[in-house]
Amino acid sequence: MAKKISFNLSVDSIQKAIDEVERYKQRLISKNDEFVRRLAEVGIPVIDQRISAAQGDSDKNHNTYIRINSFGSYSQAVLVVEGKTILWIEFGAGIHYNGAAGSSPHPKGQELGYTIGSYGKGQGANDFWFYTADTGESVMSHGTEATMPVYSAAVEIQRRIREIARQVFQS
Repeated sequence: MAKKISFNLSVDSIQKAIDEVERYKQRLISKNDEFVRRLAEVGIPVIDQRISAAQGDSDKNHNTYIRINSFGSYSQAVLVVEGKTILWIEFGAGIHYNGAAGSSPHPKGQELGYTIGSYGKGQGANDFWFYTADTGESVMSHGTEATMPVYSAAVEIQRRIREIARQVFQS
């Protein structure tokens, strides 16, 4: 997206160059907005696929959307995932699907304090346990497999950043 601007040393020519620089600046700001939006969009299908693939009894209902903030030459896109049990799907719950108690299949699990069997009464250290559902019914659970939808989306965004930059800024 490099731009060469030539001008003569006349008032008219300099003003035309200034106007051209301003148009280029506005186009660059617009491209930056598009770039951050496109990066965030990469994550949505990854999140949706990972959530739907999770084994276990966590509620897979979720809402994934992008919140974009742009002001001046600054653009920010935030990929938001909302769901009642999204943390269980991200980090896993129970040894049945995720390995030993105290470990974490998630690369950030230990660092963030989300280890298997560490939540609540520590029942996830067992192969199964019972909990009381919102309906008041007693439910047996083997937990939920950590499918890491948010982490995987971040990895995919990082993997595709140059590709998307080329697509946006070279057009």
